[in-house]
Amino acid sequence: MEPKNENKIKRENDVMTCPECGSESMSSSIQEHKFTYGICDTAVELSASVPVRKCDKCGFCFLDSEADDICHEVVCKHLGLMSPKQIKALRELHNLSQSQFAALTGLGEATLSRWERGINLQNEAYDNYLYLLGFEKNIKRTQERKSGEGSKKISLEKIQKSFPQLEVNEELLEKQKRFELQSH
Repeated sequence: MEPKNENKIKRENDVMTCPECGSESMSSSIQEHKFTYGICDTAVELSASVPVRKCDKCGFCFLDSEADDICHEVVCKHLGLMSPKQIKALRELHNLSQSQFAALTGLGEATLSRWERGINLQNEAYDNYLYLLGFEKNIKRTQERKSGEGSKKISLEKIQKSFPQLEVNEELLEKQKRFELQSH
């Protein structure tokens, strides 16, 4: 069964109505839905168990946004990418709004929103970045880097490691920042 994208399901006060006749007398059944993902030589046939809606009045059958979301999850699994639910859960794990998460990571807020709603798929590089952000230490490092604290720590650690005989501390680094050469 092919989904009819031009006939979106209408929901009024959470009541499902038929996109063909407007009837509220609907039934649903879970069916295996096969669909093609990709083009030409890279096309593959995928399968998902989705709710198929049927109007009891006119007999019209269709797939709605719930089925679209399930198919999108199947595509993500096939590609080895985080799903929209997983991306949203990652952001919520760190108690960040989309706007806060976007500001922290440098991702566009609109891009993040499209990934979470399943409108677009992230590429492999972004997916790896999101995966790494699942580790609390990486979020903290990103926050430190964003605030400027991370560069201080790294440079202090680097200096101490490279020159163990020097006594380098935060106060000395602050003096170094304020130092200006004077010419005569």
